[in-house]
Amino acid sequence: MSLLVLDQNITESLSGLTRDNSNLQKIIYVVATYPIFLVPITLLWLFCQKTSRHLAVKTFILTIFTWQVISKSVGEFFYTNYGFRDRPLAFSGLQEFLFEQPQKSFPSDHAAVLILVTLALFYYRQKKLAWVFLAATLLSSLARVMIGFHFVGDILGGMLIGLVGFGLLVALDQPLQKLLEKLSGQIGQKNESKNV
Repeated sequence: MSLLVLDQNITESLSGLTRDNSNLQKIIYVVATYPIFLVPITLLWLFCQKTSRHLAVKTFILTIFTWQVISKSVGEFFYTNYGFRDRPLAFSGLQEFLFEQPQKSFPSDHAAVLILVTLALFYYRQKKLAWVFLAATLLSSLARVMIGFHFVGDILGGMLIGLVGFGLLVALDQPLQKLLEKLSGQIGQKNESKNV
């Protein structure tokens, strides 16, 4: 049995768990759709705290890079070279809040972004937030399979991309920190000269 067939069978089994229960489907839809909004809210909250401003900026930069460059490039590579698959239940008409739902499902951008932010929060010792994000990542990923937005392989691919993004965050942490400190110093000097 090929990996794609196994992936499809597991996905169909998970999505079948909610098929006959519309109330459960509504709950799963909320869990699949809304945790991603924790990312901008959390990063904005961290940015507003002077002690965690730089970690919020670094995480934001690498999250955007991972989402818009790495994830899109990987997706385009697989679709161009292998004609990858559409979303499992693309025909069902489910729409995500504030997001156009492209029919191409690989990789899961939600999984990539959520796992990257989760790992960044652990790395920067924001443990309470990190545990919340880990729970949100796992629940959202499972729910996205159950509701038919993704195959299991899409989630795993997204998480792998998030790990790559996190590796870049760790590798670029010190250079970004120096750049942000330099920029903060320049902004502080300009503000002081205006007040004189």
